[in-house]
Amino acid sequence: MDRLARPKDDLFDNSTMTFGEHLDELRQCLVKAILWLAGGLIIGLFFADSVILFIQRPLESAIREFQADRDLHQMGYDPHADEVQPLRTFLAGGSLIAEIVYDVPEEFQKLTMDSLIIPSATTSAQSGDAASAGLDAPLEQVTVEPRQLADILGSLPDPSQLQPRLQLRQNKTGLSSLKMEEPFMIWVKAGLIVGAIFASPMIFYHIWAFVAAGLHDHERRYVYIYLPLSVVLFISGVVLAFFLVLHYVLAFLLAFNGSMEVAIEPRLSYYVNFVLMLPLGFGIAFQLPLVMLFVQRIGILETQAYVDSWKVAVLVIFVIAMVVTPADVTSMVALAIPLVFLYMLGILMCMLIPRGRGLGSDAYDPA
Repeated sequence: MDRLARPKDDLFDNSTMTFGEHLDELRQCLVKAILWLAGGLIIGLFFADSVILFIQRPLESAIREFQADRDLHQMGYDPHADEVQPLRTFLAGGSLIAEIVYDVPEEFQKLTMDSLIIPSATTSAQSGDAASAGLDAPLEQVTVEPRQLADILGSLPDPSQLQPRLQLRQNKTGLSSLKMEEPFMIWVKAGLIVGAIFASPMIFYHIWAFVAAGLHDHERRYVYIYLPLSVVLFISGVVLAFFLVLHYVLAFLLAFNGSMEVAIEPRLSYYVNFVLMLPLGFGIAFQLPLVMLFVQRIGILETQAYVDSWKVAVLVIFVIAMVVTPADVTSMVALAIPLVFLYMLGILMCMLIPRGRGLGSDAYDPA
């Protein structure tokens, strides 16, 4: 009985480079990519402050609108009524807080000021020596006479008789930090993200230079076609999340603060992580058409299976949207609806780009 042939010890015997040379080439590519990332970080730190201020704008706008709605509600107005919208815009646009204060009658003010005695030092300050000695002397124990206190309390007007007056004050909306190093770490994180975006073309270039050397011509052609499409879908998801969905998500979450009468004091690190994760989840989820096309290409599912199971797919889309977005209905629906349309786009791509042929050509059975 013939012995089975032993597998080759070196998988790269037929290659022009040995396994060690491949590892060395990978190391060089990664070092170059890291150097570009470090250079991008240095540039990104110059823009980190502007980036942090920019990503705070949606939160500041949402807080101003939340405070305007809260103040209008406390004054007895419906914040969503059409006739109240000019006042709501005035309060939110000027970052103003409307408060109702009550004027105290002059009689009560006069009686109070006349009855209270401000503590002072001992009365031995007629001479210079006595004055200097009085600096270390204890303060007199001064109290209000019971009869005077009774007169003050008795002069308190009935709350229903107080005259209300509207008062506006400026409110500074912004983020807070609980640790001294927290703003610095956020500043470095923002600089790293900006630097990675600036350096991403060269980082991808060096990584692609290593990967492309091991691909065939038709495999590289697939990358040239689908990589730009993937980037466009990712950027579309990020833009949709930050410029459209984020505002409604913040308004929805702040509504719970109003219903439970909880003051809002957003923390810098939590908000920055929230702003990063929401667009990132949208960008990854927008890769759905390419994932569908890949699954169809390797033969796991056929195009007709996508069409027949669209109801189940919609249910799965809503579950995925619930997982990758914050726990609120607004962001889930805002992500799920575009994904449903992208699912339909994926079906069209599978129909128009069948396996083994070009765009619009008939597919063939490789067997």
